[in-house]
Amino acid sequence: MENRIQCLVVPHLIGRLRKEGITGLEDYEQRLGASTPAMENLKDLLFEAHMALMFSHYGFKVTMRDKPDLEIELDNETAYAEVKHFREKEQDRVDEKAMRDSEDLVPVGILLGQPCPWQQIAKVAIAKAEQYVEDAPNLLVIASDSNAVNGCVFSTGVHLYNQEVARSGANSPLRRLNAFLLVNMVCDEWTGSDFRNVYFCPTAYAAVPMNTSLVDALTSIRRWSMPRDVTNV
Repeated sequence: MENRIQCLVVPHLIGRLRKEGITGLEDYEQRLGASTPAMENLKDLLFEAHMALMFSHYGFKVTMRDKPDLEIELDNETAYAEVKHFREKEQDRVDEKAMRDSEDLVPVGILLGQPCPWQQIAKVAIAKAEQYVEDAPNLLVIASDSNAVNGCVFSTGVHLYNQEVARSGANSPLRRLNAFLLVNMVCDEWTGSDFRNVYFCPTAYAAVPMNTSLVDALTSIRRWSMPRDVTNV
């Protein structure tokens, strides 16, 4: 598996990113190679590429970097995006089996023995505060493979984050974060004219305002399906 990833998946992915005009690939490729033996870490890194492709698809100029993961630019306005991958959990597999075995509605996303999903969203955003760029707009992108972390709990997580920011000092790095973007990968292949799996939510106390054109562009992203042929590992 490791040889297959090194010889096939990584070069194909880098080629796709380069074809889309995404820059900063040298360091990213090195990080991919270093993470190959640790499959879960590799998948987390692959989601950085997924999100870079999403932004590029929606007209952003994208540069891959480290801490935060992406620089995105639209109409000469620049922002930075940190990517967090919420991995599929054992409870998700239990939920999927329950849904297959029942003809009725069943509860999903109840993570036994763990913080509530909205608490996890806020906790991640707080933990990454030092990675947000000072004096610039910042975005936390959450790519979720878990039934628990979804659009229904998203705004509650942002609300908890806002509460923490309100309690922080005026110079707190928490105030660098302008918005959250949730990409629900569990249902990325669902169809329908009104279907969406991407959700944008601004924070309440950002120190540097995000340009209206950036907000409008991010709000307009409603759907994204990952290119399975590129990063299927």
